[in-house]
Amino acid sequence: MNTIIIDGNNLLHKIPSFKKSFSASPDNTRRTLVEAVKGRVKIKAKIIFVFDGHSDDKVHNVIYSGAKTADEIIRKFIEENYNKNSIKVVSSDNEITALAKVCGCEVSSSEKFWEEINHSSPTKGKNINQLYIYDKAEKEKPNGMSRKDFNEYLKHFT
Repeated sequence: MNTIIIDGNNLLHKIPSFKKSFSASPDNTRRTLVEAVKGRVKIKAKIIFVFDGHSDDKVHNVIYSGAKTADEIIRKFIEENYNKNSIKVVSSDNEITALAKVCGCEVSSSEKFWEEINHSSPTKGKNINQLYIYDKAEKEKPNGMSRKDFNEYLKHFT
């Protein structure tokens, strides 16, 4: 199974709208971020968020580091699971991304990941006519009429 492990605070602080609302309502902002990401990721994967600190929120696949740092939790997860699963690590922290690369994990910076999941829809901003993909082999009109078809046409319409 594919797993995406996300450095939650790192991603949150790279998105201006979330960063702005975080100081007023941290738990609500984290919850909103989790739902926004889960709703936009188009691949079947287990998504794990790791946030620094404590919280009373009990959300599935959201880990709070408690007395440790989120980086320590992510580092431990990578070390324990890198050869069992396909792991994608989302963080802009250089130490985390370096470890992930050494362990053979796919790595994406927080900014790049957010951009990918927000611009992945090929239908965004297009009307229905722009979505139709024309097959070059299947033309709308035939190139011409064969002699046999032409003679058949003449029989019926002359």
